[in-house]
Amino acid sequence: MNKNLKVSTIITTYRRADMLKRAIDSVLNQTYSNIEVIVVDDNDEKSEDRKNTEEIMTSYANNPKVKYIKHKVNMNGAAARNTGIKNSTGEIVCFLDDDDWYLETKIEKQLEFLCKNKDYKAVYCGWHRNGKIVIPKRKGSLGFELLSGDSLIYTNTIMMWKNIAEKIGGWDERFKRNQEAAFLLRYFKYGFSIGVIEECLVEFDTSDRRNQLDSEKNEEQFEFYLREHEDMIKKLAEFDKNARKKIYSKRYRGVLLYHLKSKNIVNAFKVYIKMIKYIPIMFNKDIIVYICYRLINKDICNY
Repeated sequence: MNKNLKVSTIITTYRRADMLKRAIDSVLNQTYSNIEVIVVDDNDEKSEDRKNTEEIMTSYANNPKVKYIKHKVNMNGAAARNTGIKNSTGEIVCFLDDDDWYLETKIEKQLEFLCKNKDYKAVYCGWHRNGKIVIPKRKGSLGFELLSGDSLIYTNTIMMWKNIAEKIGGWDERFKRNQEAAFLLRYFKYGFSIGVIEECLVEFDTSDRRNQLDSEKNEEQFEFYLREHEDMIKKLAEFDKNARKKIYSKRYRGVLLYHLKSKNIVNAFKVYIKMIKYIPIMFNKDIIVYICYRLINKDICNY
């Protein structure tokens, strides 16, 4: 492994100053030392959250490995990550949300993978979330998996060569949800494949849900997500005639369940009627499969 390679970790922060220090320190305490931390403050400049974040960042003012960048107004996570990429000086970039953190060997192990496996320009890893450790196994071009939700690749688990992130156009700033999936679908469109480290290297904290969308906006974002990737869905349908139905069935199953979780029964019913008119057998089957997996306490995704 080339230890001259610098790894830039971009931490975007919004309304979570109280959690930020843990995220920053998890990067500074990595076993791989040639790093920089770029904190992109996406709070409005006159907000109380900005003031709180600035107070946290004073403790890193003299640390040459930490760079602090402020947006004047909230622009969203994708825009903040693009700001981080533009201001990074490393050959490698990775990403971290302010409420989560890396295990200490995350950067070292992922960098070693990229250096040894030149065919892959990006790599992801496993994670611990909501009491469950998920160890992914899928690698390659995972367009169908991300469109359908069969596989998840969270923002915090991704490491990529910076020049590739720039080549694909960075993060799509139109997305408020599914940002990491849209980012990786751009990556796959260019013909790149993603590698995987079958090990948990990231910890998630889901206790703060203030930045979560309500169920109606969640549905709007999924409609936008599928509509904007219509070209990929058409291409996948050339190899599997049922690709579109599989993607829509699994995604709208998630939308329906999110409505139910949010106690939005009317919208959940509307989604159900809409989907059984389109793909009644497949949609009902996917709901039953989900319930069965939940009953036996298994993960709903086949990683």
